[in-house]
Amino acid sequence: MTEARTLKIKTTLARQMAQPGGRTIADVERRANERLERHRDDVMTTIAGAVTELELVVAAAAPGSEPQVYRLASSLLDTAGFFDTGPLYDAGYSLCDVADRMQAGGAWNWPTVAVHVQAMRLILSGGCKADATTDALLLGLRSVAAKARQEA
Repeated sequence: MTEARTLKIKTTLARQMAQPGGRTIADVERRANERLERHRDDVMTTIAGAVTELELVVAAAAPGSEPQVYRLASSLLDTAGFFDTGPLYDAGYSLCDVADRMQAGGAWNWPTVAVHVQAMRLILSGGCKADATTDALLLGLRSVAAKARQEA
């Protein structure tokens, strides 16, 4: 009976990884953040557009447009997640949660959605900065969301 032999094969990638030099993780992260920051203005314009679309959907409050609320709010979250939008992200997440629960429970409440959208507009116009005003807005949204959860 022959004995099994183990061969170590060194791949090209392994040889390249073993060579000294290259970029540090901190440098790569810094460069990535710089490149991402170049898109901030465009992203904030896109977010403002999503909030405007939400305002139009809420103003119309047309039957059958309920799924648009979740779609627009989740799109806003997808975009806002790349940047530090603090309270805006929290308000958008709350709207997604409320819209999902209301739609699943069949008890849609447009005023609840309107309050969330108005809060997002205020937060956006304030530069998405966390302060006492946005803390109060988020606290109010939490209580509105809790009531909506009970109703759904």
